[in-house]
Amino acid sequence: MYSIDKLRNEFELHERVTATPWSGEKAISFRGPLLKDILEKNNIAGTREFEVQAYNDFMARITGAEINAYSPILAIEQQCANEDRISGLCAANQTYRPLSVDDGGPFYLIWPLRDLPQAYVLGRKSIWVWFVVAVRPVP
Repeated sequence: MYSIDKLRNEFELHERVTATPWSGEKAISFRGPLLKDILEKNNIAGTREFEVQAYNDFMARITGAEINAYSPILAIEQQCANEDRISGLCAANQTYRPLSVDDGGPFYLIWPLRDLPQAYVLGRKSIWVWFVVAVRPVP
């Protein structure tokens, strides 16, 4: 199990600027470790298929091939917007803030929406898992 601090300290954080299936055209800058780096550190990167479980027991299945092809991140932060500074979520000099539950956090599986084929985006919205609590290999 990884805490936000452990993810931040043990893995390189990658920025992913992307819209989501629910944000329309609005691109959001997320930051977190690559899912494949987490899997590699836990010696399960070569697995064919994984279950990604959300807090509400929602379960998505993703393949190792999808992870390798699209390099999703397990986002733990979102770039601060002006409204975040106005509301007090971000300090004046703060660049990123932790993901709230309303943002899909504290752990949100983020994919590069523009890199996904259109038919894939429509049929696989389930791969955008909010409030991830577990990633397990499927035997």
